[in-house]
Amino acid sequence: MLLLDKKIAINYKSNSQKARVMTESWVGENIFCPNCGGKIIQYKNNKPVADFYCKNCLEEYELKSGKNLGKKIIDGAYETMISRLNSQNNPNLFFLNYDINFSVKNFVIIPKHFFLSDIIEKRKPLPKTAKRAGWVGCNILFSQIPESGKLFYIKNGEIQNKEKI
Repeated sequence: MLLLDKKIAINYKSNSQKARVMTESWVGENIFCPNCGGKIIQYKNNKPVADFYCKNCLEEYELKSGKNLGKKIIDGAYETMISRLNSQNNPNLFFLNYDINFSVKNFVIIPKHFFLSDIIEKRKPLPKTAKRAGWVGCNILFSQIPESGKLFYIKNGEIQNKEKI
């Protein structure tokens, strides 16, 4: 249950695309809505700041994943993120951390009332020589989220009791 399926990403060349496909598939198959316990459904790709939604309660979820559960999570466009977080339907955040063997080590939800613009760091614009010159990205400051705002489904490779979530 805690292994990402490497076979589904075999047709992708980019490691980031492989990771995206594997983690999105794993979440869609294994994670329930923390709000109501319902099934979550994956949006079609490229919906700004939302990857999944619950068909019962309509809560939305943004998924980020990586090999490290560090202080910062690299994200996309700053203005898009800020606009989405300040909207009436701001999303919750899922973060999935995996090891070199593609085993899920941590899966944490940050409820939307903790996923606020205060924890978003604006990055410097890309230089004029860059392909997307002037583009401004952002980081999610994971270390700025209080422990009470981090609800673990999986912690250090161990599945947590559903009642705790």
